[in-house]
Amino acid sequence: MSDMRIIVDHMKLDYSGLFNAKELFKIINKWCQDRNIHKKEDKCFEQSLPEGKDMEYEISPWKKISDYIRYIYRIRILFKEVKKTEVIKEKKKVKADQGRILLYLDGFIEHDYEHRWDERPMFIFFRALFDRFIYKSYTERFEHRLTHDIHDLYDEIERFLNTYRHYKVVSKSPHF
Repeated sequence: MSDMRIIVDHMKLDYSGLFNAKELFKIINKWCQDRNIHKKEDKCFEQSLPEGKDMEYEISPWKKISDYIRYIYRIRILFKEVKKTEVIKEKKKVKADQGRILLYLDGFIEHDYEHRWDERPMFIFFRALFDRFIYKSYTERFEHRLTHDIHDLYDEIERFLNTYRHYKVVSKSPHF
């Protein structure tokens, strides 16, 4: 059995206002592609309600670091009361989504994901010794790198959502 350690636990981003869900997913996909991270979609759920759409997405991208260690990022996005609206962007009417986003980011390090050290109890004991004493600085370096990656993704999503704060909702079509 591989050893999973939680490095970043439930980093939360709460946003209410205008956004574009497709562009948000493009930002996440581009971030994964830039870092050669393989994407795996775990959950995709939508429900239409009278007050708007509720959606839930869970993505678990992973990256192989070595033959022994891999990163697992868990991205959980909850959209609440999402409605389509028209906004003004650079003197043009554009469609956007309006609602609330809850974003949770988790980061895990998985040791021995190929289960090479799980065949015998003696191997498991040696693996625990190596992880705790010999490879400790090696593992800490990977933990810092994973934490940096999660914070980088958080900052990129936050910057993206802050661009929508300057848009104005159109109730009537303005004359230009």
